[in-house]
Order: sequence, then structure tokens, then C-alpha cells
Amino acid sequence: MTGAKTVKKLHLEAREISGYLDRLLDADSRRKVEDHTAVCSDCLSAMVSAYESVKLFKKRKGNTMKKLNVYLILAIVSFLLSFAVPQYFAQFLVAATLLGIKWISDAKSTKMLVMIYDAWKRGGEKEASSILSTLSPGPKSRL
Repeated sequence: MTGAKTVKKLHLEAREISGYLDRLLDADSRRKVEDHTAVCSDCLSAMVSAYESVKLFKKRKGNTMKKLNVYLILAIVSFLLSFAVPQYFAQFLVAATLLGIKWISDAKSTKMLVMIYDAWKRGGEKEASSILSTLSPGPKSRL
């Protein structure tokens, strides 16, 4: 049997990819990641996929926040119109309530996405998976 062999890494770790994309790596580590992705199509694909996912998430996050503000504004306008137009008081009040509920439910979804993204940014796929597992309801028991 021979002495201890140095084992060459097959692929980049998620933290290396996220560190590279977030520009948190030192120059030597960045060069190593770039050298590895130059010869490893799997890691290059993983890096491109991570980059595109984050880019898409950031784009959707901005659109979601705009949509959330629209629901809030419509809820407030409906509430005010319920007093301004007395013959449609109940209708405007119901509309304000429904728009408010929609605003609240979408705000929770957005917060959850932000939590998952921040976890991924901190610890990669493993950290994001742990957040997802805590948010996912377990199997329901039948009574």
C-alpha cells in the first residue's frame, strides 16, 4: 500500500459557487474557481444556473413588491370609497377586506422567498434546504 494520496476535488462546492458569484472570494480562490470551471462543464452549468436563478429571483422580487403595493393601495382606496359613496358602502368595504387579505398573504410569500434566498446566499443549497424543510408542513396525521 502506498502513502496517503492527495484526492483531487471533482466538483466545486455550493459555498464556493455562491462566494464566487457574490464576489466574496480572495483573488487566489477566484482564480481556482475560474480554472476549474474552464475544464468542468458540470460546475460551469451549476454556476450559470445559480446565477440565472438569483437574477430571476431578484427580478421577480421587485415585481412582487410592486404588486403588493398595488393591493395595499387598492384596499385603502376601497375603504375610503366606502365612506365617500354611501350607497355602495358594503361593496367597497368587502373589496377593501379582500384586497387587504390578498396583500397580507402575498407579503408572507415574499418574506418566505427572501428568507430562502438569504439562506442560500449564506450557506448554499444545504442552508436553503434547511429553511425549506422547516417551512414545509410535515405529513398530516389522520384522526
